[in-house]
Amino acid sequence: TVHVLLGGRIVKTGGPELAKEIETRGFDWIRKEAGEL
Repeated sequence: TVHVLLGGRIVKTGGPELAKEIETRGFDWIRKEAGEL
């Protein structure tokens, strides 16, 4: 299981597919999705 933390809280959880997406796209899309950017 992959957990992405921003500001000390879990904002995204997934499996191997999330890890691959982060490798491809980076973290900016997760920040935008979480309203952090």
